[in-house]
Amino acid sequence: MANETGILEETKKAVTDNERPLGEESPGAPFLFVALSYLAVLAVVSGVVAMIMWASS
Repeated sequence: MANETGILEETKKAVTDNERPLGEESPGAPFLFVALSYLAVLAVVSGVVAMIMWASS
């Protein structure tokens, strides 16, 4: 139970702490990197689907 109390106290402190805004604490990824990674994953998945369809016909 001591661990749960610690988690509850940390959560309360994080919610009520007004010293640092969230934007200063969390790192952000550039939009271009995120957009290109989604396009790369989409291209790989599309290629795999195309190869499966080509091999099955």
